[in-house]
Amino acid sequence: MVSLPDGVHHIDCTTFDRPNVYLVEDESDVTLIDAGWPRDEGTVRDGVRDAGFSLSDIDRVLLTHSDADHVGTLHRLTPDLDAPVYVHELEADYLRGDRLPPWNARFGFGVFHRLYYRRLTPIDLPIRTVADGDTVGGFHVHHTPGHTPGHVSYVHGETSSIFLGDLAYGLGDSLRPTGRLTSYDAGLVKESIRALAPEMAGIEYACSGHGPPLDDAPERLRAAVA
Repeated sequence: MVSLPDGVHHIDCTTFDRPNVYLVEDESDVTLIDAGWPRDEGTVRDGVRDAGFSLSDIDRVLLTHSDADHVGTLHRLTPDLDAPVYVHELEADYLRGDRLPPWNARFGFGVFHRLYYRRLTPIDLPIRTVADGDTVGGFHVHHTPGHTPGHVSYVHGETSSIFLGDLAYGLGDSLRPTGRLTSYDAGLVKESIRALAPEMAGIEYACSGHGPPLDDAPERLRAAVA
């Protein structure tokens, strides 16, 4: 696994599909990116502590999307975690508990996310929405739909990193686009990856939602859709 730059901490969760959580520190803020399944609570807490912080030090949570394996632990981290949560405007209602994911998405596999959200405790944290082109602290927001309609990726120039969520996953030393069985629109996934190309100048590290973080991010993203 690649050594990430100073300020980027990888929390490798161990439940089910092993989602990745990241903690990013820059000159003024500490940011948690995604949060894992509910049963990842201990792993996330330990990862934050091992990075030299407490949950109360976190200034914001950035979500790449609203799937349960990326948001499930949030309600268990409160009240120690007391920070705003940022998610694309198309998926904020799921977190608020105002709407359920569609059951018929992903060739019917969407029903599992819908059932999971019926059991998921809504988070008692401020929910703020993001859209393409927004800036949140040191992060630039890119709307990268396909895996979900409101999926976003975050570019952090200070650490030369892009946080891809489930746009692509690490497999060995390659990035692979998320496939059709787990995505709303696999073709749109590839279009979103291609649309990132002009934004990748100076970016070195690809931090995906599953699989190992990788270096040489621009080339690996290009190869993923070649």
